[in-house]
Amino acid sequence: MSVKQRKKLIEVALPLEAINNEAARRKRKAPAGYPTTLHKWWAQRPLAAARAVIFAQMVDDPSAYTDELLFDPMKRRAAQRELETMLAEHKAKKALAKASVLAEPEPTLEEAAASIERKRLFEIIEELVKWENTTNEGVLQRARDEIWRSWRRACADNRDHPEAAELFNPEKLPAFHDPFAGGGSLPLEAQRLGLEAYASDLNPVAVLINKAMIEIPPKFAGMPPVNPGSRRGRGSMATRWKGASGLAEDVRYYGKWMRDEAEKRIGHLYPKVAITAEMAAGRPDLKPYVGRELTVIAWLWARTVKSPNPAFRAVDVPLASTFVLSTTPGREAYVEPVIEGTGYRFIVQAGRPSPDAKNGTKLSRGANFRCLMSNSPISGDYIKAEGRAGRMDIRLMAIVAEGDRNRLYISIHLRNWRPLRSEYSQSGSRTLPLRRIHAHYGRQPTVSRRSQTCSPTGSLSPWRRSPTW
Repeated sequence: MSVKQRKKLIEVALPLEAINNEAARRKRKAPAGYPTTLHKWWAQRPLAAARAVIFAQMVDDPSAYTDELLFDPMKRRAAQRELETMLAEHKAKKALAKASVLAEPEPTLEEAAASIERKRLFEIIEELVKWENTTNEGVLQRARDEIWRSWRRACADNRDHPEAAELFNPEKLPAFHDPFAGGGSLPLEAQRLGLEAYASDLNPVAVLINKAMIEIPPKFAGMPPVNPGSRRGRGSMATRWKGASGLAEDVRYYGKWMRDEAEKRIGHLYPKVAITAEMAAGRPDLKPYVGRELTVIAWLWARTVKSPNPAFRAVDVPLASTFVLSTTPGREAYVEPVIEGTGYRFIVQAGRPSPDAKNGTKLSRGANFRCLMSNSPISGDYIKAEGRAGRMDIRLMAIVAEGDRNRLYISIHLRNWRPLRSEYSQSGSRTLPLRRIHAHYGRQPTVSRRSQTCSPTGSLSPWRRSPTW
């Protein structure tokens, strides 16, 4: 026996302008707290569009239930008024003698009723896609009620189906399954609209993202937090915890606990950086922080080899695919190498980077670079030979510090370097000691017996911009 189906809203029309505008806004920059900021995923679907599409797939188009609309006296009177307007517009177009209009039939009362109802559904979608209404229970409940109404119509239409008890239960919405879930936008929004959501993917990263967004939170819905701070301070047994707010409270508490514990153990590796007027000269982004001490959150390194030019053989030149640190509009920053005699130093500059900064010391694809001092080419074979000989090194390019609401990139000054002296070899080389690199990267680098310093091995990319150590 075939299943009876009514035409859905998505088959007829959608308020595309409202959906596209909100999706474009959130695709440019998702607000803090957006689930999609959990992990950047390829071809990530905007949540606004996902929410609107699922709603429109589940809700019947008004043309499929005009008899129900016209049964209501108030809606019938509204449809009659709308029909008068539609007839007047049709006659005006007909008066212009357009062939396409002449071929069109006159509007009917059913079409007028469906047009009014469709506008109402469009208003629900326009409110539904707004970010500020993501957790607005009033807006979400209106959408859920419409889905339930359409589902109960489908159940009534198929009450004679042999498997109606299992397939068309008016008290249980159908489940939603996304077999290629990826970043999880669709199952997340299906769950938000009241559907039981299932997601699957071959990629284990996608599976982890979906577990964190759609599987774990519902298991703790309505449950109080278990951390001792909440139990002491709020009397969590008496407090009503809506949704996953209790789980969120635990995540915040234990996340802070882990951060505090990590700071106790490795905080000495991230000393405070005092911002002085000298450091802020020419750096408008640092001026508000003059006199303050900022927390270092990362050290940015460049891997180096000895220059292939005999005139600069003693110089360790950087292998950097780019000197750009930030491309955020209004917060651009890059490293500028300054050559001084037979050496060089790095200075962080604010503003739009030059093409040279974008390319770093990279010449072409693969491990092909240029010498910063002489512009001599550095081939991949030369780099491999230097690595095997234990002559590769790393050099600090910049410091990343935590600002009020953003990251700040700071040049290397002697005062910033001094707190790290004890962590470096006694030979004076700006090289990380073996125990730090081995502990962080979990692999054994090549060790120079003479200096007891470390020459890293392996691919270049992890060492050029290592976030932490």
